[in-house]
Amino acid sequence: MKKNTKVLLLIFWIIVIFILTGYPKLKVPTIEYIGLDKLFHFAIFFILGIFEYRLLKTYLFFAIGCSVALLAEFQQILIPGRGFELLDIGFGILGLLVSYMIFHSRSAIRNAISKT
Repeated sequence: MKKNTKVLLLIFWIIVIFILTGYPKLKVPTIEYIGLDKLFHFAIFFILGIFEYRLLKTYLFFAIGCSVALLAEFQQILIPGRGFELLDIGFGILGLLVSYMIFHSRSAIRNAISKT
């Protein structure tokens, strides 16, 4: 896939994140004792990490990903029916971290195999 296409997909996904987190009065079904919305935050930022991994260096990966997580949550302060939650930011960053660890370890294994 061309780099321009990857960049467009990354930008598109960031826009999708802001639309989903900025939708007024969006109700997510909850499971007793477990907020399903936390799983959604984890998933959308895990996907963001997939789009970011091959495009960005490590520091940009986390700088952009964490910035999107923070801004997406802070925008909810301004939207009626939505609220700011630190746990949402935490699960977003956790999704980024897990995607980074998976893809980084895959690359390290691939490089180790190619050297043998």
